[in-house]
Amino acid sequence: MPSLYIANCTKSNRMFTYMFVENPKPFHHKIRAGAQIKIDGNDFELDQIIKQHSSYGIQPATKVGKGFSGVAYSLGKPISVQAIEAGISQKDQEMIDRALEARKATAAATDAIMQSKAQEFGSRQTAPLEIEILEENKNPTDNSAKFNETISVISDSVNDMPAKRRGRPRKAD
Repeated sequence: MPSLYIANCTKSNRMFTYMFVENPKPFHHKIRAGAQIKIDGNDFELDQIIKQHSSYGIQPATKVGKGFSGVAYSLGKPISVQAIEAGISQKDQEMIDRALEARKATAAATDAIMQSKAQEFGSRQTAPLEIEILEENKNPTDNSAKFNETISVISDSVNDMPAKRRGRPRKAD
């Protein structure tokens, strides 16, 4: 009887749920972080399970890539530890990229609000917005590396402004 191996390539436990066409009762399996389960069935049933989860990002363990949900599968043989580790690494990178995009979108929205408020007061934004994100120590003895990122939002209105002169204004001739 064929087997389907499902691996949880995330750092948290996951509930894997699926149903069959002829039996609408859902089946649930808890998969610990970094672990895998084995589901036995015929080819049609195993294919149904894969198709149910394909829209949620399940990918073959040998082809984990962009858009990975954290769940990988293999037909017929267990998923190697190296493949699970690669999946965890890919999932971490997906989350890092998504967080960076969210920070950039937040910075752009903040810049737009600041430009709008400046216009309301009859002023212009004179410099690009910079947002610095720093991770602070949890306690005084914590010397580990900390997260540090600066996001600059350069908008067209800042670029179109004439350069500001330094020093005294010139005398009129």
